[in-house]
Amino acid sequence: MKTDSTFGLEDFKINRIGFGTMRASTGAGIWGDNPNKENTIKMIRTAIENGVNFIDTADSYGPYTSELLVQEAIKPFKDNIMLATKGGAVKYKPGAVMANGHPYYLRTAIEGSLKRLERETIDMYFLHRVDPNIPIEESVGALAHFQREGKIKHIGVSNVTVEQLEKAQTIAKIDAVQNAFNFNDRRYEAVVRKTTEDNIAFIAHTPIAVNNWDNTAFEKAEKEGVSVNQLSLKWLLDYAPNVISIPGTS
Repeated sequence: MKTDSTFGLEDFKINRIGFGTMRASTGAGIWGDNPNKENTIKMIRTAIENGVNFIDTADSYGPYTSELLVQEAIKPFKDNIMLATKGGAVKYKPGAVMANGHPYYLRTAIEGSLKRLERETIDMYFLHRVDPNIPIEESVGALAHFQREGKIKHIGVSNVTVEQLEKAQTIAKIDAVQNAFNFNDRRYEAVVRKTTEDNIAFIAHTPIAVNNWDNTAFEKAEKEGVSVNQLSLKWLLDYAPNVISIPGTS
């Protein structure tokens, strides 16, 4: 599907349908390698060929295996892709993650991501989760320091409330927020409004919602010749001009 609608950062226009690699690039429980690695690489490249220019991953996916796979998949398109990754969430067993926002840990995480992604600078780096034991200002302050070092272009925060976002904004320029958001799950509507007002990209993960669509939606999808999944994505694109959805394979 061609994605003509864009959201512009200072140095890059993002097509508003991206690709989330969490499940596509890992095994069960978001753990280990995907057994169909070659198919996943082909799928990511097909998405890029059809207009996707925002690819999202994280060091906790696998852990690490997703970044390695994504780096291989995007090699032919490297200069035309905004690659986002995340740090600050530690994957310690299948299906289980814990937050670690300590500045020392984040430096280790960023250095690891740079090596796996074979880059000198990460296009967009998200604080993956807010550590309840570390003020978000300290975690974001560390990202701002790494940005000044040239290791990060754009800073993002993920899984945050409006209050947490506002605290992060006192420390650094926040260019993106990544939270769950879809037709059924609207708990972060206030965050979407805040990002729209501040011209911040809102990256909607888990964007597909079909369980609570009523019959009217299914009839509308049939009339328009699209799937309900596509209708879900259209709902997001119509919701606000700064919303970028990152459907994956789940």
